[in-house]
Amino acid sequence: MNQKFNPVKPFLLSVCLLCVIAVGFTACGRKLPVSNQSPQGKSHAGPVKDYASLLTDLRAAGVSVKPEGKVDQPFFSVTGMMIKVRGEDVQVFEYSDATAAEAQTALVSPSGSAVGTTKIHWVGPPHFFKKGRLIVLYVGDNDIVLNALEAVLGRQFSGR
Repeated sequence: MNQKFNPVKPFLLSVCLLCVIAVGFTACGRKLPVSNQSPQGKSHAGPVKDYASLLTDLRAAGVSVKPEGKVDQPFFSVTGMMIKVRGEDVQVFEYSDATAAEAQTALVSPSGSAVGTTKIHWVGPPHFFKKGRLIVLYVGDNDIVLNALEAVLGRQFSGR
């Protein structure tokens, strides 16, 4: 059989492939909504009060959270806990009460580049959050992580 090459079929296949790739890139570039609300509009968790409720609320907000162990920062007076939020390191420092946490937040410069007399050169942009007796530090720029932290902790008090 002698068949003649039909250029329409490869052209249509190429156009379809480009459309699939374009839709994939568009979907990957979107920010995912972060909320404490279930699809039915009911809250999954209560307000963040401590380390355990932070993990619960982050999970309720739809992000993966994994405890990783302890972390020490010389500029904070307590040992913190390292967690992975969507694979990103987040440090959580839990104080005995909100007053003790507030005293520590007063030492953090507005840009997050210094805490007390300690000047810090971060590997990425620092983001400091405070809620109750917790101080949470995330160094990075992942919008999904930032949105999740802001959803459960409120706006950052320091950082870039």
